[in-house]
Amino acid sequence: MRRSLPFAAVALVAALAAEAPAQTPAAGRDTLAWFHAPRIVVTANRGETPTAAVASSISAVDREEIQRRRYRTVLEALRDLPGVHVARNGGAGGVTSVFLRGAESRHTLVLVDGVEVNDPASPTGAYDFGLLPIHDVERIEVLRGPQSTLYGSAAMGGVIQVFTRRGDVPPRLSLVAEAGSAGVRHLEATASGGVGAVRGFASGSRRTAGGVSATAPRLGGAEADGFESTSFAGRADWHPAGPSALGLVVRFRRDEVDLDQGGFAGGDDPNFAGEAEELSARLEGRVDLLEGRWSQTLAATLARHDRSTRDEPDADRPEDRSTGAFDAHRWKVEWLHRLALPGGRLTAGVETEEERARSRFESESAFGPFESVFPQESARTTGAFVQHEGGGSGDALAWSVGARWDTHERFGTAVTWRVAPALRLGPDTRLRATYGTGFMAPTLFQLFDPQFGDPALDPEQSRGWDVGLERELLEGRARIAATWFSTRFDDLIAFEFPDGYRNAETASANGLEAAASAWPAAALRLSASYTHTRTEGDDGEALLRRPRHGGELTLAWDPGAVGMSVTARFVGERQDLDFSAFPAARVTLDAFTLVRVAASWRLDSRLELLGRIENAFDEAYEEVLGFGAPGRALHLGLGIDL
Repeated sequence: MRRSLPFAAVALVAALAAEAPAQTPAAGRDTLAWFHAPRIVVTANRGETPTAAVASSISAVDREEIQRRRYRTVLEALRDLPGVHVARNGGAGGVTSVFLRGAESRHTLVLVDGVEVNDPASPTGAYDFGLLPIHDVERIEVLRGPQSTLYGSAAMGGVIQVFTRRGDVPPRLSLVAEAGSAGVRHLEATASGGVGAVRGFASGSRRTAGGVSATAPRLGGAEADGFESTSFAGRADWHPAGPSALGLVVRFRRDEVDLDQGGFAGGDDPNFAGEAEELSARLEGRVDLLEGRWSQTLAATLARHDRSTRDEPDADRPEDRSTGAFDAHRWKVEWLHRLALPGGRLTAGVETEEERARSRFESESAFGPFESVFPQESARTTGAFVQHEGGGSGDALAWSVGARWDTHERFGTAVTWRVAPALRLGPDTRLRATYGTGFMAPTLFQLFDPQFGDPALDPEQSRGWDVGLERELLEGRARIAATWFSTRFDDLIAFEFPDGYRNAETASANGLEAAASAWPAAALRLSASYTHTRTEGDDGEALLRRPRHGGELTLAWDPGAVGMSVTARFVGERQDLDFSAFPAARVTLDAFTLVRVAASWRLDSRLELLGRIENAFDEAYEEVLGFGAPGRALHLGLGIDL
């Protein structure tokens, strides 16, 4: 019965789309934005592009949708998008992996305001979404499939880009306070304003909780693992009365999270904790020439990650003690050109970046002392790319074709390319397709770890295609879409004991993404999505922690002062490893369905009462074998506009 839920959801909404009466949406609202289909996207072509001229499979969550569903972290928004699966070790703040279309978490490039935030100190180079806040986010775009042509290394499986809010006039100050189950306390403040040609935006948030045990209850998890997260962000944009502009954005976050060893490695550990600091900044200048037909952007970015762990002795582990420290940063300079041509546009750019990382881990136990030191190492990558876009949103055929050359000071050269046509079959129907290649450079740890690294590693590679069909119905009040995709991964870097890291594996992922939306009444919206993903490794087995079936069904009602949304998210069975025995055995994690309810009531022009229920039916589930997950939780809050 559970497995049929996504199919039934898509069928239901498709039927509503076909039969919904022709009613006019609320004035000024984009009927498609809430379905993750914005009219303009940026990530697909590294510049504003109408979605009707984009062949890529791309989803987005805008500010209106963030507020409607009362998301508190970027991770919560990503969970509800097609083609995206999340696996988190325990509750909020636990190590979090995001899989796009079955690709490894490290194969997704993550950008925040154009800053690459993937962690160079991580052995895999992946980004841990953890507690990334959403209060200052304007839009999230998820671009699926190999995207190295425009974005270089790490975009083998896709790109997730977060855009933060910009300043506006008149000045505005907003506060939100919230409290909820498991000791959750949340406070956020945002300020926006401008003087003359300058616009500014600043925000801060503080989120704490007693948490839940990171060890699954069935394995004895009882000790609550809490977290504290503090973040600050600010940006300033200068737009003088001329063809130039200057912008600066800075973000900082500090997290403190209680950890556990996991159900099969010792369970609750009351003295095990981790700390992390993340700093990112981007300074950019833009100039428009030839009456706006030629736009140049020169930008410098910095991303810095500092992480540490500590584990003191406790009653169950009187001899165990460990400390770990992991530091990394990435500097990058890019020069981007967008040139309007007759019937199209040329995008070209050059980039150079340097990443540095170091780490140290020490422990003492009944087995004796252990020390692992990764001395500071660095690597530089320089790349150049060009892409030509032809046609536009009103043309029968729109297309893009591009190529990229990257040189890495350790492994040499990588060349990637991509072609993406979109064909309009009628006024309301589009057929689109893409084929592209991707690569990911070995991480610093994989190259230089004194014990297991190999400086001769080659980059990982991918090649993939997708074909999609989209149709709008009832003058834009309904929409259906389906995308078939396939990706192959070669030269994957795997850890083989005792030899270390080797280019030793291949894998594949293919499947279907289907979605539908409808506006059957002026204040009522329905949307549904379903993703079927089939993955396979060298051994013929499915890749770990990727469900074959997943889906989401949302009903949103927003007549005016009162608003409500109900979301049911289904995650199918998936494979994981049981490390309680040696060698580790494969096990199947149960499917689960989570229901989320969010509501708001605007008391007057300045006050808004907020509420949400997470996991409304108190479903027991594990995203990662042996790790606990939150049960039912109620949150209430108040928003104030000053």
